[in-house]
Amino acid sequence: MMHNADQSGKNRSFSLSTLSGAIAVATALSGTAYAAEIEEVVVTAQKRAENLQDVPIAISAFTGDNMKAMGVKSLTDLGKFTPGVEMNNDTPLQPTYSVRGIETGDFTVGSDPAVAVYVDGVYTGRGAGAEIPLADIERVEVLKGPQGTLFGRNATGGAIHIISKKPQADDTTELNLTAGNYGRMSSDLLVNRELADNLFGRFTASTNRRDSFADNLAGDFTAGNIDTQTYRASLVWEPSANTEVLWRAEYGIMDQGSALRTSIVPSLQAQAGGTDVFGDYALDTPTVEDRDSWGSSLSVVHDFDNFTFTSITAYRGFEAHLQQDEDGTANPDYMFGSANFDDQTQFSQEFRLNGATDTLKWTLGASYSREELEHVTDAYFTAGSLESFAVYEGLKADPEAFGIPQAVFDQMTTTQKEEAAVQARAAMAAGMVPTMPEGSAVATFVYDLMLQSGQADALLQGLGAPSYVTASMLNREQMIGQLMAGIAPWVMADTPWNESVTNTGDYSSAAIYGDVTWSLTDKMDLTVGARYTADEKDFSIHSSYQNTLPLALAGGMVDIMGEDGSVIGQLPIPTLPVGAIPAPRFGMAFNNNGIADLDQELSDSWSDLSGRVVLDYRWTDDVMTFISLADGFKAGGFNSFSAAPGIDPSFDQESVTNLEIGMKSSLFDNAVRFNASVFAYEYDNLQQLDLVGAPIPNYYLRNADAEGQGAEVEIQWAATDNLFIAGNYSLLDTEYTRYQIIESIGETEEENSRVGQPRVGTPKNKFNLMAEYTWALNNGGDVVLRGDYNWTDERVGSISDPARVIPDYQLFNLRAGWNSASDMYSAALWVQNATDEEIAGGYGGTGAAIGASPAWRYMPRMYGADFTVRF
Repeated sequence: MMHNADQSGKNRSFSLSTLSGAIAVATALSGTAYAAEIEEVVVTAQKRAENLQDVPIAISAFTGDNMKAMGVKSLTDLGKFTPGVEMNNDTPLQPTYSVRGIETGDFTVGSDPAVAVYVDGVYTGRGAGAEIPLADIERVEVLKGPQGTLFGRNATGGAIHIISKKPQADDTTELNLTAGNYGRMSSDLLVNRELADNLFGRFTASTNRRDSFADNLAGDFTAGNIDTQTYRASLVWEPSANTEVLWRAEYGIMDQGSALRTSIVPSLQAQAGGTDVFGDYALDTPTVEDRDSWGSSLSVVHDFDNFTFTSITAYRGFEAHLQQDEDGTANPDYMFGSANFDDQTQFSQEFRLNGATDTLKWTLGASYSREELEHVTDAYFTAGSLESFAVYEGLKADPEAFGIPQAVFDQMTTTQKEEAAVQARAAMAAGMVPTMPEGSAVATFVYDLMLQSGQADALLQGLGAPSYVTASMLNREQMIGQLMAGIAPWVMADTPWNESVTNTGDYSSAAIYGDVTWSLTDKMDLTVGARYTADEKDFSIHSSYQNTLPLALAGGMVDIMGEDGSVIGQLPIPTLPVGAIPAPRFGMAFNNNGIADLDQELSDSWSDLSGRVVLDYRWTDDVMTFISLADGFKAGGFNSFSAAPGIDPSFDQESVTNLEIGMKSSLFDNAVRFNASVFAYEYDNLQQLDLVGAPIPNYYLRNADAEGQGAEVEIQWAATDNLFIAGNYSLLDTEYTRYQIIESIGETEEENSRVGQPRVGTPKNKFNLMAEYTWALNNGGDVVLRGDYNWTDERVGSISDPARVIPDYQLFNLRAGWNSASDMYSAALWVQNATDEEIAGGYGGTGAAIGASPAWRYMPRMYGADFTVRF
């Protein structure tokens, strides 16, 4: 059975005794000598190659071999194993990366992400182009905390750097094949050649395919399957001993079904043929996830006598089409589909100088980027789903009109409220509620919108009503009954209702930065860095009300009401069929603030000086501590769907200031690596996406404030030549310190606030443990057994409903591999989610707007085999 989305209790408890015990074992072995050592990891987090243990930044680094052993294929997979990081994405074309609770949940293009993703030193401006297959990757570095100095804008939460393998001075070919359940078939072909004494080339071709792990009971299309192809080529030319020219190019194709989402409302689940989100599904909107992506970069590095010059020139782009079923059901009365079309290109140029003396290490740089994009958002409804939406809004506004006492309604969970709306909707459609027949909810919305926009007064004037009579004086219920003549049959026919909005953007950013590390003593270093960034954005919104409502009048008399509520007269209304009077145009998904034809051009600019100060002290050759104060900056932007009353079309830039104390240590002849940090940050003007506005709520971004504090621990232990153990733990507390719910009316200031509530999607505790044992075979080969365990705490799933909690979960992966003595052949058997845990990845989403909240799930048990040959 599915875990209740509205219960905050954990399904299992987790004690820190496991982690404490592991640390105690490691620290108690001070007198032991080890033959095994932990391999050094070189990172470029400070724009120069350094040992991970020498960098005073909280970093989680993963090599390509590490990720292969963990079964990691994407950044979303990697997030499960990274302390303080969440990448819970059900679709790679709308990813959200959260580092220490800092993220941006916007799915449009008016804003930027809060975690910067770099591929081979090149910033990827859009999330839809950032989630790339991790094939033939040298390593991935996850830098936590603001990285505004060296990585620049949009790194308020941190930065993720994907580094692919460079061509080498040898001739090698490698073929990797994978087969698994649900039709899993993957392949990676890697070819490296020495083309000349100073010219080397590398080519990679990768495919990854898998069927859906459930069946669609309502259509012949699938959701949740995978089908990608990736091609990479690179050349290294060394014209002299001091110069390296590196050219890279990549092209990727994605052609698959989109996210597999199922409604969590019980009645809608039952109609889909199941009882929870972990079985088969029934969707009526075809799911599509298509993307063609490309990129090319040219890096030139030249060593002068006293410094190194680096130039990185890049051009990237993609075209993408993402279509999803937002309600998670095939019920036509809850039909809600969406589609996003993206066309994006970006150019970037960075120049950098690095130098070092006996007491100084320094970096100077300048960068420029320009991004051009077009984004189209479509929403697909029916008149029936608009009625469902209106019923749900009406129930929330006045539950007693639906027979539910207000006190009882206030105690109901969101899922129970959505279920009540489904039951009320079904009763109205069946004629079981005479006072609320089919179509009455939409008619109510229509009349309220006509009153709000002045269209109701215009209608009365067209009917020849006396000048002293205004629409606000008429009996509201009787006027709604008048509109039912046209709207009721329109709703019952489930008439299609589609809307669209188009955004264009022309964004540019320029920055200069400097960073210097000064050795104050043999043991103490001081690092100071600063970056000045200037962003400019031109943005447009083009949207029209594409639908007309079937306005008709039933005829008869309508009461004219006085100020005291008494009837002071009657107004005769003629009987008019659909088409006899002008039909009003409305937008439900994109209400355009009442503007029927919106053509809005917006422009703004933002600038910021961000920096860092770090003091590190090396107590011994193996133990270093540091304290840092750093901040990051993310430019403001624009609401892609215009603005509701009280919401500005643009929003302010955001910033994060982070104070951190950390330790990095390599103990017992480098047999134990123990890194830890504690941090606290202030998050100002964070850009929060939420449903706001009335009577029709829309998604808008606005600014709020938050704070967070926590701790992270990573430990690795080469216990023997054969046994390697590693683990990590993160603790995170976040809360909003400023958050007003603008659309709420008639509430006190305390009730109209999210202050004190935790950030969405941030588990308080997260724990990973890994053990790997290697057996040496008599013929020179070896067998490697590995297990990975992850436990992630519960987390809030929706800012609109903090009581909707995603339960905690655990994952257990196993792998058994064999390597030949010559290293020419390798094979492995693996299983992911070995215990077949039923894990919800997220609740809510845009389907919540019509009372059909969906959920998506992690994959069930997956198993398969890998085979590698090298020659």
